[in-house]
Amino acid sequence: MEFIDNFQSSIGRQIPYKEWKKEELNEYKGVVQLVHGMQEHIDRYSDFANFLAENGYIVVGHSHLGHGDSVTTKEEYGYFAEKDGWWRLVEDVHLLQNKVQKKYPDMNYIIMGHSMGSLVVRSYLTKYKDNISKAIISGTSGQKYGLIAGQVLINIIKLAKGDHYRSQLVEKLITGSFNDNFKPNRTNADWLSRDEKQVDKYLADEKCGINFTLQAYQDLLKGTRYLSKQRNVNKTLNVPMLLFSGTKDPVGANGKGVIRVYRMLKKAGLEFVTLKLFEDGRHEMLNETNKEEVYQFILDWIEQR
Repeated sequence: MEFIDNFQSSIGRQIPYKEWKKEELNEYKGVVQLVHGMQEHIDRYSDFANFLAENGYIVVGHSHLGHGDSVTTKEEYGYFAEKDGWWRLVEDVHLLQNKVQKKYPDMNYIIMGHSMGSLVVRSYLTKYKDNISKAIISGTSGQKYGLIAGQVLINIIKLAKGDHYRSQLVEKLITGSFNDNFKPNRTNADWLSRDEKQVDKYLADEKCGINFTLQAYQDLLKGTRYLSKQRNVNKTLNVPMLLFSGTKDPVGANGKGVIRVYRMLKKAGLEFVTLKLFEDGRHEMLNETNKEEVYQFILDWIEQR
């Protein structure tokens, strides 16, 4: 069963979040907070959330500022905030975590982020010392180069076009190469999954794939650049962490970027870090052709002592 509640975002607005749980259970194993990726929304995680709920967990998650049901007008899609947009996303994760943990005290609390959401979670773990039991990082990026150049380009275009402008050039430079390894392309989103039905579902979703504004892309690059520095990764909360991705995921440089993140976390002193690369998997392992295997792998990892 799922229901909707609200929490006060870092920008002061009440925004909705979803909660999935099996009502008839007398006792729950823990809470899992899901943090979604860019240009999508939390409803896309309902199948996975229901799987966890059937296995005894309470699952919560919200759509980021500029995404899904957190927007009130179409113009808000792909825009976080006027100032410190990246850290607004991070703070919202913290605010929801605090609200949910007060509702369900003394429970194991697992946080899981995918893609841009994985970067949000990784940033969150460097800033807040909330009562987190475990962290799961899906489809992350270990990007190190080109971040400053990207920010400079965006600043130049912003001077002429403004914060809310949606640049096809910037969009192409940041995500345009993701489909290159899957030619001949059936769609412009083949890189998401080998499951064509899932790709088509994404493309048909009017709340998905909306180009970011220049300001949001600048915020994203700031967050990525922050995480590219070892001194910032060194601040990461020392909790058991699972990193997983597909070996054909362009966001993680086909696994190379994920391995880089793994090594940075180990260098930071995290004691229990698990790395799993699924052979031939693309970006959205939760929507891949072997998603049942992925679901079970995640559940097994969560339930390890």
